[in-house]
Amino acid sequence: MKTKLFSSLTTVLFTIVANAQITTFPWTETFEDSSPTRAGWTQVYEVNNMSWTYSTTASTGSSGVTAYDGTKFANYPGTSHNFDKTKLVSPALNLTGVTNPTVSFFYINPYWNPDQNWLRVFFRISATDPWVQIAEFHSNITTWTSSGSMAIPPNTYQIAVECETDYGYSTLVDGLVVTGTNLSVSDAVKTSKSTIKYFPNPAEDVLNYESKEKVYEISVYNNVGQKVLDHKVESNQGKINVSSLVSGTYLVRTKTDSGINSFKMIKK
Repeated sequence: MKTKLFSSLTTVLFTIVANAQITTFPWTETFEDSSPTRAGWTQVYEVNNMSWTYSTTASTGSSGVTAYDGTKFANYPGTSHNFDKTKLVSPALNLTGVTNPTVSFFYINPYWNPDQNWLRVFFRISATDPWVQIAEFHSNITTWTSSGSMAIPPNTYQIAVECETDYGYSTLVDGLVVTGTNLSVSDAVKTSKSTIKYFPNPAEDVLNYESKEKVYEISVYNNVGQKVLDHKVESNQGKINVSSLVSGTYLVRTKTDSGINSFKMIKK
């Protein structure tokens, strides 16, 4: 009975951790055993079933290399020639109140002459939206090297680091950071109190809005963070013509006296 109870509690706790959102930025993932967010990372096996591991040593190559920070790093073994491809997927991100978000990390990707693995970075804006690639690294890197800051959309839900093997040595990732410019605390509170209604959703030609306070600006972003519509208004209610947009998911950001309100719109 105790064993069953312990197992049930463990499952519940793991589910809570795995589904928890990251809400404080900058957020750094160290991949250490002590990391409070490491358990929230998941894996998507695109080709075959090679898993990322959290290790103190590389599975192949990189002899003597230690973690960039701490003792452990994310390690893609690279022990086959079968073009294995796996995404290491972050916990859910809630970037409300963050502007100009970016992701960066340190990596090692040595070739096993002449073979070289591919390391790619993706984001998606919901659990069901497609992954969008933002970067690819395919060169011989033998010491910890920064990926550089890569811009991600303000409505990013998750990021993923993907490795595809071509029999190169193990690919390593450490010190991943998601950051941006935070709004002030007062702005964040105001944003949470915004009372704007949007309808219908999904929208086909027109998206209506109603607010208890005056709306000044409405911007619409696509799933790669590009602003596709921008309206200057001064009213409590009105409509936006969205007929020119292609079908898909968009982020609507509305500016009022109380701050910025975000809304996910589906265009038919």
